[in-house]
Amino acid sequence: MTKWETDKTRGLSVGLGLMTIIILVDAGLILLVADQQTVNTGTFIVGLAILFSLGLLALLGYWLYGLAHSSYTLDRNALVIRWGPVEHVIPSEEIERVLTGNEIEGRIRLHSGGVWPGHYVGSGEVPGEGPTLFYSTAPPQDQVYVVTSDLIFGISPADREVFVESFHERWGMGPTQAVEQSSRRPGFLTWDIWQDRLSLGLLATGLLVLLALVGLLCYQFPTLPLLVPLHFDVTGAPDRLGPRGQIFTIPLIGFLVLLLNLLLGGMAYRRERMVSRLLWGGATLVQALTWVAALGILGRS
Repeated sequence: MTKWETDKTRGLSVGLGLMTIIILVDAGLILLVADQQTVNTGTFIVGLAILFSLGLLALLGYWLYGLAHSSYTLDRNALVIRWGPVEHVIPSEEIERVLTGNEIEGRIRLHSGGVWPGHYVGSGEVPGEGPTLFYSTAPPQDQVYVVTSDLIFGISPADREVFVESFHERWGMGPTQAVEQSSRRPGFLTWDIWQDRLSLGLLATGLLVLLALVGLLCYQFPTLPLLVPLHFDVTGAPDRLGPRGQIFTIPLIGFLVLLLNLLLGGMAYRRERMVSRLLWGGATLVQALTWVAALGILGRS
């Protein structure tokens, strides 16, 4: 079995550069917010931007890990694509032919995934051939395409010509043993919840309601008095005042409930899906109740 490395240098350099830029922008935004004298809508927007950037950093880190641990192995029995935690085993008897990018007419499309110079990973389509998975460090026109009956794989061994020659040599000799075609992905990508629209909808609704409340409080904060009513007696009159910053305790409670129910629901999901949905639905209801509490305070401030 021969191992073929990928040319990782450019993709890693550009990817790390992108992560550095994001971190520097985040640091600048944090300093900008720190210089403000009060919380306002701008604070909320900056917070959302940083929250989004953290997810983007995690995704870039995952892609870079895959690139750093990428290779292809080839023998008479199979081609194995390894890209971080992802592995595709393609038996040689399932391979119909191998093409290079310059043999393909039309535009090769990569619809989704991570694309930057030195990193072309995701799903797309090769015209005239069909759906394609790309695991490559070279642009589409410089890749090698392994065609099977169901799917095409775009790869980029460092020495493309030698790889193609080596493949045809081994392919012509025939396999020495049967190999089962298989694909391995990170476990979390195979969770059933990604196909459960109701559960995802409940979680998304709870999060959006929470974020909307934080946005409203940030918008109203500059107009609030320094002391706001935090508790009311049986007649509805305020009986306890506190600094206006304490109003953010309300969405904090909603966040903690959402987080706790997310964890508990996740633990129960495989065995009792309905229990998980009740927990996540209950968390969404709590977010609605935090709105009632916050509006009550805003209305009397």
